[in-house]
Amino acid sequence: MTIPPFTLARYGVWIALAVSALSVWLGTRAGVALDHAVLRAVFFFLIVTVMAFGAEAVLLTSPPARRPPPEIPPSSDETVEPAE
Repeated sequence: MTIPPFTLARYGVWIALAVSALSVWLGTRAGVALDHAVLRAVFFFLIVTVMAFGAEAVLLTSPPARRPPPEIPPSSDETVEPAE
């Protein structure tokens, strides 16, 4: 499976941003102070973003999987001896 470069990191950042915003919104609705909710969201965003870029680095630096060599069909000029 081949994915374009930085796909995982791009979507990881967007997901981290969405979950961080949701965390701030839910935290303020639950009565948590705004500065505490924002600090918690920034911490979560940084952790998830670092993980996304780390996963992307692992995928980009890992060697590609080896494909088996294609089987070459026998040419028509070769004679095949029947098995005895």
